[in-house]
Amino acid sequence: MPSASLDTLLTVRRKFPMSTAIVTLRMLVRLTGTLLVILGIIVWAGHARGLIPVHMLLGLAFVLSLWALALLVARAGVSSGFVALVIVWGLVVLALGMAQTRLVPGHAHWVIQVIHLVIGIMAIGFGEQLVGRMPRAEAGAARA
Repeated sequence: MPSASLDTLLTVRRKFPMSTAIVTLRMLVRLTGTLLVILGIIVWAGHARGLIPVHMLLGLAFVLSLWALALLVARAGVSSGFVALVIVWGLVVLALGMAQTRLVPGHAHWVIQVIHLVIGIMAIGFGEQLVGRMPRAEAGAARA
């Protein structure tokens, strides 16, 4: 059995030579995304307002990782339309994150915070979908 796993890994690496970079970026998207959700909830609860700059810097690292992942899987054959959606979604995450303190100030600001959280969680999901679509892209190329 171990040799079958090794054979599978070697086959994937031959077909997708950038697989190490894709795996690394996927893990970075997962890690930064998870940390952002945790840190964002802590800040939202009012316990660490001083960590907002850290949250913003981590958000930038998250979006840059998401974009790099999108570009690599595009080279591996994932739909350019979906890749474009993810890149635009990253812009939305950045824009909303940077502007949210100025949007709907007052008691209703929680609505913006919830929207920011949902858009961020969706971006994490898009990162997973990017990689998840790779085998389908490979199968589609084999049929063509």
